[in-house]
Amino acid sequence: MFHLSTINFSRSVATLLEVLELFQNDGHFQYIDAADVSLSHAGQPMCVTKYDGRLTVRMSGSMRDLFLAMLDEIDGAYFRPNGKLLEPWQIRPAHWQLLFFAFELSTQPLYLFTSDQVISSVNKGSLSLFQLCDAEARARFGYGAGGPSVTLGSGQVNGRHEVHLAYALAAGVPVPEAVLADYALLAEPFGNDIRWARPLLTVPELRGAMPVAKFRVLVSVMTHSRQPMSSANAAALAMVARLLPNEPTHVEVDDLLCRHGLLEARALPESYFEPVDIGAPVSPFATVLRRVMADERKASTLERLEKQRAERSISAREYDLHRHLAALDHGRSTFEFANRMAIAIQNADMHLLLDVLDRPDDANRWTKKAVREFYGVKLTGVRAKARRRAIFALAGLDEAQQLQWEQRADTSRKTRTVARDTERAKAQAESARYRYGNKVITGVQHVEQSIASGFSKIVSYRSGASQRYSLVAANTGSNECRTLRVSDGTLAYAQSLLSQQGQLTEQPT
Repeated sequence: MFHLSTINFSRSVATLLEVLELFQNDGHFQYIDAADVSLSHAGQPMCVTKYDGRLTVRMSGSMRDLFLAMLDEIDGAYFRPNGKLLEPWQIRPAHWQLLFFAFELSTQPLYLFTSDQVISSVNKGSLSLFQLCDAEARARFGYGAGGPSVTLGSGQVNGRHEVHLAYALAAGVPVPEAVLADYALLAEPFGNDIRWARPLLTVPELRGAMPVAKFRVLVSVMTHSRQPMSSANAAALAMVARLLPNEPTHVEVDDLLCRHGLLEARALPESYFEPVDIGAPVSPFATVLRRVMADERKASTLERLEKQRAERSISAREYDLHRHLAALDHGRSTFEFANRMAIAIQNADMHLLLDVLDRPDDANRWTKKAVREFYGVKLTGVRAKARRRAIFALAGLDEAQQLQWEQRADTSRKTRTVARDTERAKAQAESARYRYGNKVITGVQHVEQSIASGFSKIVSYRSGASQRYSLVAANTGSNECRTLRVSDGTLAYAQSLLSQQGQLTEQPT
């Protein structure tokens, strides 16, 4: 035994690797000086020192023999305590981790040994410390740094102790109580990839009750349904699992559990218990539009649910819930959109009407259907020009009024485009800098001041392979000019300003 003590700390452990693990991972030893640590083995004091700021030990002997002695200790104490090699799930997790801690230390030989010990080993042509650890582990335990294969599961190599334990519990083999007690203390004993194993820790009756392929899906369904798995229903779950195919889907498990009363029906969302103010129609058309949309939405939902259920992509519980929701949604549909469309027709709000109705046949079909039913105006199966004319007529505008509206809309659209382009050019020109003597101004100031000073004509000319631009004064005969650039936005900004003022003229020179 190794006895380790400091002020306010005393512990005896069976192996040197446990001592080193405490030195590296226990916060108590992080800032302690080596002189304040007492370590003995079989009553004999051991040398404690520091390497690279971490506590360690120094021993006499060859690097190879000392390292193998550390493996001997964990082999005899934990991996083969009675002369027979234990399975991973029979070893306590902290003890299991010591082997992989040894692999980690084997990559840091100077932490464990002096430089003379390391050099001596190299001169003898010995294996590297990691190679020695890997070869010895394979010889002793049958696996290397990657860990053993999961013999009770997929057979893949895995060094994580919890993976081996999960498949052992699923297989129903007798896992030692000490191992189970260690895992019971952990807040999250299993990672997300094997979270299906969590009920196996708390419900012994489920261990060995069914293959992992069934159990994994069963746990997923019960968890997402917020249904407990306990000793009270373990026998029923195991019985029902026998009726499942070898690799069941979530839908198959959900349906089977539901048929046997082990799952409750899906509850309605809480929002459906709150009343909804659907409003009142502003016109008879609003009443028709709301009804058509509610009917079509319900029919579309039911059709989709029938298809999904036939394909077995949703469970019976999911199917029943959403059919119920579709029926409720039909009555909870409000007049908000229907009233907006009715008012838009009354007020000839062409922006909204065109945005909703002047679209291909497969867009906003329900609104077009309501228009056809109430007004007798056909908006599907016609040419785009005829559809647009019908929408204007719906709002009470004749062809002359439509032309006027289109012209105003086109002018407004162009104005918005110019304003947007001007803002973009101005934002870019704002970052540019121009020098006037000892004064530096922005590109925006440069353009605005130049135009205000009478430089209202843009000229372009070739300079080598590039095209240059300048602002010049119109009709003055002056040779003075102000530079404009494409790259910094000043040319685009000047063009925008002059265009808005009706002064834009560009002339090549």
